Amino acid sequence: MLILAIEQSTPEAGLMLFRDGVTLALHEWREERKRDQNLFAALPALLQTGQINIADLDRIAVGLGPGSFSGVRIAIAAVSALALPSRTPLCGVSSVEALASRIAHERESSSVAVIGDARRERLWMAVYGKEMEGQPLRVIQKLSLLPATELRDRLPPECCVVTTEWDRLEGVLQPLAATGIDVIPHSCMPHVSDVARLAAQQPASCLASPLDPPQPLYLHPAVFVPPRFAVR
Repeated sequence: MLILAIEQSTPEAGLMLFRDGVTLALHEWREERKRDQNLFAALPALLQTGQINIADLDRIAVGLGPGSFSGVRIAIAAVSALALPSRTPLCGVSSVEALASRIAHERESSSVAVIGDARRERLWMAVYGKEMEGQPLRVIQKLSLLPATELRDRLPPECCVVTTEWDRLEGVLQPLAATGIDVIPHSCMPHVSDVARLAAQQPASCLASPLDPPQPLYLHPAVFVPPRFAVR
């Protein structure tokens, strides 16, 4: 199976060509503001490096966030435009699930909680876990909002906690380590390779048409709200 994957939900963005577990071409970059510049400049070179035409792709995967409003929207618009001429199926992947999958493997954790600053005096959180080693992750707690005061009670025992926003949430997450929770003390970002691997596992029934593309994962309407938790 040949997959083109795009991940732009955080500043650590990337493009990847992936076939049957093998990386054919990879381009990653850090982009704080203009999230279209590197994407559209890098795509032709990536396809040329992999010696691939768009029509050769079996599916195109895109990270759906939550994260940067503009980054995710531009990525979805890009994959929809690429897929339309050949009607290539689209595969929307939760960026937080992609991150949790990698962290569970790296930390050998049975459950992973991914947490972010949702502004408006709330956190967002999703929890993933597996019953036995080697099994795929499943959703334990769906992506949802919660007050920071409820965080500890919502975490499963022996859980690994990770965030893409350690600079904002250190004061909230660091105290959890004293209670026995495995807290990763720095920001971790979803990688485009994480998105590609999850997309390869999705059944055909989960794919979308470029005429009706997958939608971003947002917990609030797209308006600016000052962050609740101060940057350290």
